[in-house]
Amino acid sequence: MTVTKKKSRPLIILLLVLVISPLTAQLRKIKDTAPLIVKRVVGMEDYSSTLDFNDNRKQLLMAGQNYQTNYGIYASIEIGESTLGQNYKTIKNIEFEIVNYKPTYFIGIDSVVVVADRNNSGATFKIYTRALSDKTNYILSENSLNNLHFEQGSYLHSERYLNPMFPIKDANGNIVYGKDGRIDCKPDNGKAFDFEFFYMDGRHVVRKEDYDKEQESELSATNEIAFSLPGRRCNTSFNKVVF
Repeated sequence: MTVTKKKSRPLIILLLVLVISPLTAQLRKIKDTAPLIVKRVVGMEDYSSTLDFNDNRKQLLMAGQNYQTNYGIYASIEIGESTLGQNYKTIKNIEFEIVNYKPTYFIGIDSVVVVADRNNSGATFKIYTRALSDKTNYILSENSLNNLHFEQGSYLHSERYLNPMFPIKDANGNIVYGKDGRIDCKPDNGKAFDFEFFYMDGRHVVRKEDYDKEQESELSATNEIAFSLPGRRCNTSFNKVVF
């Protein structure tokens, strides 16, 4: 599921911004000057929140839990006028901040990228987090957000991805990937154990399966597909845009 996998790269139609980071998916940047318009949709009112583009406070994008640590990811947004008219706005600057509550390990933000969906009809902010990261803030500037236009009542979609604590790098400092497309990593550094990615029982250490590959099952009560609902898992959120 995560875009850090090499095999997922061909699925990305448009990359609006590539932030160079050791743990960021190395996605192919496609040169396309056409505006990307996030249109207003209906039927997503359940399990969503609201972002006021006229308010530059840090507003909650999503909450999550990893490593028995509860945390929230917030965003402070500065908007700009859109060339598409008064019913649209662009983002001049957005600053992300992660706040840890009663942490086991402190979790930080490695990087944020913005990608279009497969139909080029919406955008997703992909937030890459990692335990023991030194960064709790991450800023995307206007140059990274060119041609991204939000219609009044549209949704800002965010997805959170967890990077392993101790990635393996080659001699040039590049991340090494396994045959399954996942980042190769070590279970520990002698001081901390990465129990989100590994099991350990004495000397027996096994890497966990990637549960994001599993298919969601139908919800028997409503006969709706679980992965189509906004915000039903802690790694994704939909925030309705108002201004």
